[in-house]
Amino acid sequence: MFRKRARLTSAMRAFLDERGYLEVETPVLQPLYGGAFARPFVTRHRALDMDLYLRISNELYLKRLIVGGLERVYEFSRDFRNEGMDRSHNPEFTMLEFYQAFADVHDMMDLTEALVGHGVTRACGGLRVEASETPLDFTPPWPRISMLDAVGEKVGESVADLDPARLSRLAKARGIETRPGTGPGGLLDELFSALVQTGLQQPCFVLDYPREVSPLARAKRGNPALVERFEVFAGGMEIANAFSEQNDPEAQAQAFEEQMARRAAGDEEAQVMDHDYVRALEYGMPPTGGVGIGMDRLTMLVTGARSIREVILFPQLRPEEGRAEIEHEAEEPAGAAPPARTKGARTP
Repeated sequence: MFRKRARLTSAMRAFLDERGYLEVETPVLQPLYGGAFARPFVTRHRALDMDLYLRISNELYLKRLIVGGLERVYEFSRDFRNEGMDRSHNPEFTMLEFYQAFADVHDMMDLTEALVGHGVTRACGGLRVEASETPLDFTPPWPRISMLDAVGEKVGESVADLDPARLSRLAKARGIETRPGTGPGGLLDELFSALVQTGLQQPCFVLDYPREVSPLARAKRGNPALVERFEVFAGGMEIANAFSEQNDPEAQAQAFEEQMARRAAGDEEAQVMDHDYVRALEYGMPPTGGVGIGMDRLTMLVTGARSIREVILFPQLRPEEGRAEIEHEAEEPAGAAPPARTKGARTP
């Protein structure tokens, strides 16, 4: 399994190298955490007498490099999110993120299909993977699915207007709980997670995300209520996330302010204001496309692993002392729904 993971990673690195991408390293200890909706791990730097955060994403640093003139960059990064664990979430995980100047979300769809296909072929000997009960076919082109259309089909009525009263009614009728401060975009996303996601077994692109849940993406041409974003789903899991990146500093500052308002309303996972990043955009970032791919989840698909812990050499586990008591307590809410997928600028 881990030899196959190594082949997958090596092939994807070579694919990007051959296309002029530069492999870089960005900080793991960050003065501000950003780039995703997640709770961070907090640590203390004694010499500087300041709190630092283990990164939840490397996105904002990679885009600073685009501002600095490195027009194609990528990083295999270890990211950390202080949240629950389940079959597709571990608090420490590996992301591949890559950014290209003078590209948009449509360019990134073509590139992602080719990149993942190349890695899968190198790891498995072809584009068809039969490691699990449901064979997966990574042959391009992958279907393009509108989130609005997919949710509307499941609930039996259109949700294209993102009406908050309608979305709230639909969520409540299905027993979907949301975080405080969740707006219509977040409600749509929760409905998608609950009603559509698990049925997306074959690789596909999901488009038409609301602006509320995509504060780092550019508005969609022709419909400013949505953004130019896609996520890739396969095996019922989100495995990649991409944008036409927001490069307007005023629009980005406004999006951060809206996130801070949601945080003030009780949403602990809303993103924080990053004035330094906004200042970087003021120097000028060209139109840019960016993608994040969850390497652990992709490895699950190509190996047939049922849990993310199987594809991480040293996953986070409960302590052996007192394990029986802890596991007994964990079994009590057996009827509870699994944790929602972590939504953010990049996928875990």
